[in-house]
Amino acid sequence: MPTYKSDFRPTMKRWSIILKTILLITVILFFIRALVAPSFIDQIVSLLLGVGVLAIYVYTLNIIPSSIQLGEKEIIIQRTFGKKCIPYSIIKEAFIYNEVQGDIRYCGSNGFLGYMGIMGSTLYGKYYSYVKNPQQQVFILTKNKNYLISCENRETFIKELHTRMVTER
Repeated sequence: MPTYKSDFRPTMKRWSIILKTILLITVILFFIRALVAPSFIDQIVSLLLGVGVLAIYVYTLNIIPSSIQLGEKEIIIQRTFGKKCIPYSIIKEAFIYNEVQGDIRYCGSNGFLGYMGIMGSTLYGKYYSYVKNPQQQVFILTKNKNYLISCENRETFIKELHTRMVTER
């Protein structure tokens, strides 16, 4: 099963480690403040802020892809917690996509640890984005949902995907 690594651009790789560290320190500080705050309201607010930042961090880790695999019958987007599968039978087309800068973000991250979430394109409509490196984007049109992913060697990935789509049909 061919595996294509989904990784940040080199400069963003450094920043992602720094941002993750800052987020974790922030959560710890909110929890410490909840323990030492003088009033009950301050304790509750600090606790809620800490839980909120932690929830955002865990959610972001949940949707960030670590690799893209071409299985026997489906594309498998490996994530920190679980995976997302896209069967070859529903894929209409896969192609290089470089137009994300003009797209609309409905819900998600537009640069913080990647381009993740629900986005919108004037040409292709709503799509789900799992992009860590915007210079290696692949758009996948399916019968019901559209996806934007990124992986190393996207040209090879697209060729292999097209071969598997033809074999599947």
